[in-house]
Amino acid sequence: MVIGLDRASATPLYIQIANQLREQIRNGELVTGAQLPPERRLAAMLGVNRTTIVNAYRELAAEGLISGHVGRGTAVAGVSSADGPYEGTRTEMPWEQLFTSTTDVMNTTLLRDTRIVSARSDVISFATGIPTPELYPIETIRDLLDGALHEAGQSLLQYCPTEGYPPLRSALAARMGGERRSVDPNDVLVVAGSQQGLYLLARTMIEPGDLVAIESPTYLGALQVFRAAGARLLPIPVDADGMRVGLLEDLIGRRRPKLIYTLPTFQNPTGSSMSYDRRQRLLALSQRYQVPIIEDDPYGALRYEGQPLPSLSALDRHGSVIYLSTVSKMLFPGFRIGWIAAPRPVIERLTQMKQIVDLDTNPLAQWAVWAFLERGLIGPHLERLRRIYPARRDRMIAALEANVGDAMSWSRPAGGFYLWCRLRDGLRSRDLLAEAAREGVAIAPGETFYPDGEGESTLRLNFTLPGEDEIDEGVVRLARALDSLRASRTGVTIRNEAPVTPIV
Repeated sequence: MVIGLDRASATPLYIQIANQLREQIRNGELVTGAQLPPERRLAAMLGVNRTTIVNAYRELAAEGLISGHVGRGTAVAGVSSADGPYEGTRTEMPWEQLFTSTTDVMNTTLLRDTRIVSARSDVISFATGIPTPELYPIETIRDLLDGALHEAGQSLLQYCPTEGYPPLRSALAARMGGERRSVDPNDVLVVAGSQQGLYLLARTMIEPGDLVAIESPTYLGALQVFRAAGARLLPIPVDADGMRVGLLEDLIGRRRPKLIYTLPTFQNPTGSSMSYDRRQRLLALSQRYQVPIIEDDPYGALRYEGQPLPSLSALDRHGSVIYLSTVSKMLFPGFRIGWIAAPRPVIERLTQMKQIVDLDTNPLAQWAVWAFLERGLIGPHLERLRRIYPARRDRMIAALEANVGDAMSWSRPAGGFYLWCRLRDGLRSRDLLAEAAREGVAIAPGETFYPDGEGESTLRLNFTLPGEDEIDEGVVRLARALDSLRASRTGVTIRNEAPVTPIV
């Protein structure tokens, strides 16, 4: 459920909300029985007064589209026969009974609330895991695409091999070969972003009930993919040196996971990097127990300080590692270009699955990424990111120190996108999300990244997306939200000197 508000419109906000909910009910996006957010929570998410939501819900209730019950909240009641083009009584299709049990992995209240807040135009977002659009090399890409269409437009607008555009596969293999033994282009599969790579791996390698060892916390998309595949999850805690391999060592012989999933370099969400010693120990465990490792490495190129560590794939001597990466973090996400490098049998099986899913990945986008690599443009672009992003990281840390230092602690990662934060005094990030929404700033609550329901006091802040002025203002807003949350816990009113924008 996503609601967008035009605050400059003459149409009252409650009517805008009611109209959008009505449309989502009628077109099936909100099915019969679906729970709507409580009035106070939705008001906080949208940055409006609770009365606005009350009036919107009343409009829909008067039409019979929703109904409220004490103790059960407000739910979609369905679409009456008068709303449709057919005569007589209409029986609703029982969609909820037809969905599989794994299709609700995205439909959690906390995720929904975070998406609603992040979609607001008046919000400064620290929640979304994307690079800043102002650094996208748009002019360069435009010139490359113009040249591509002029020189080879007919072929690039046709299907291409499922495995990927051959020159791009070679360029990616050469890029990986810079830190390890030679990589054969035939061992590389181009995918539509690393999320598709994870999906293909899950569909190819996991049966319902299989156990997957996974970091805790970890990448939300991986949790969703593995759960959708019916996997059971074995959480392994993460500290400043990455996955605590010693704990996995204690469990692997007894639990026998099917796969090990890790983000060893600038991990999402914590920003930590697995130490060299742990990398070697993890590879030894994988080989000893014959458990493959999926190494997810979207941030490895974004190191701002310190000596680089070799990837697990670079250290692998036994063909135990399936390497997954993407250009989404170092260029931009819209191209949806990622790749998997793995032993030939894995690539062949993944290719068969990809043929079922989408036949191939956008050839024109593949060509543009190949040209960006082949013409040496990636190096200067990454150097620019490596200058700007650490400055934004340090700006955010300075702002946090000046405004919220007594309420929260945080990491200082050597690369990647995120600060990993922990609230003090027993505060919960899910409660902070609502207060932050009222102030016009979005955060990513940490518990969404845990496979086992932990992390209530943690949150993730993206320092790469907002500009430096937005970072300063966003942290000030976050500080006000923390003040409000702590005041609600203690009953003490905290006076803010900064002006507060009214909620209407």
